[in-house]
Parts: sequence; structure tokens; C-alpha cells
Amino acid sequence: MKKISLVIALMLLVASANIAMAGPRNRGGGMGPQAGMNVPALSNLNLTSEQEEKIRALRESNQKELAPLQMELFKKRTELKLLWMQTNLDANKIKAKQKEIHELSGQLREKQTDSRLDFLNILTPEQRSQFILQGFGKSRGFRGPRAGMRGPGQGMGQGTGLNAPR
Repeated sequence: MKKISLVIALMLLVASANIAMAGPRNRGGGMGPQAGMNVPALSNLNLTSEQEEKIRALRESNQKELAPLQMELFKKRTELKLLWMQTNLDANKIKAKQKEIHELSGQLREKQTDSRLDFLNILTPEQRSQFILQGFGKSRGFRGPRAGMRGPGQGMGQGTGLNAPR
């Protein structure tokens, strides 16, 4: 079992190194002012060159600030997975690791909120309204009152598990 854990830990270490070296992906889905927005939405706002420069600087500073937190979160999640793979589970270690992950996630969310506020404060009120109308937050942010709801289907019915009626 120790060999298997060692092999898995090594594989996860290599994977995390690859992710770290890949750098930001600029897909608009990360944490920062671009989180939840697409680049075409910005091009439709008729930004001044000063606004574009401020947004570019904000993105760069956020990427530098958030990268270490994101890597630490990835590391903690990997450690948690390894704890769950152990033959003898240690509930205290698992709960402590979950708490660390929760705290890091909270820090990231707080920084994301600050970043979005900073970004929106760069825009004029008209640009802000236009940006929101174009679908600000479509990918991760606000999705409407029925977000995550699915159509008709089996859903979370009684199922066939251990507690299903026989």
C-alpha cells in the first residue's frame, strides 16, 4: 500500500508541476477581473486606452497575487485525496485538511470579489450597465434564479441503493 501511495503522490506532484508551469490560461474563467466574463464583452464597451491599461494592470497583479494561493489550494486538495486513499483513515487529519481547503477557498473568493469590484469601478456607469447586459458572470458568476436546475428526469429519487424500498 505504501508503494501505491508513493506512486500516486509522485504522479500528483508531476501533474501539479505541469499545471504550475503552464501558467495562466486567459480563458476568462479564472479568479480575477476576467472571472466569469468573456473578452468580446470587453471589446463592446468602447474602453478608453486608460481603462484598457488599468484593466490589463489589474489582471496582471491578480494573476501574480492569486497564483500562489491557487497552487496551495491544489496542493491541499491533492493531500486530501491522498489522505482518503490510506488504508487506515485518520478522521482528524482529513477534517483538518478540509478546513485548510475551506479557508484557502474563502481567501480566493474574497480576492475575486475585490477584483471584480476594482474592475467594475474602472468602468463608467454606462459601461457597467452594458457589461452586465452582455452577460457578466455567464461562465461562473450569476446565472439566474434557476441556475443548476435540470428538466424532468430521475433526479434524486429513491434509487436502488442500500436504503431503497424493497
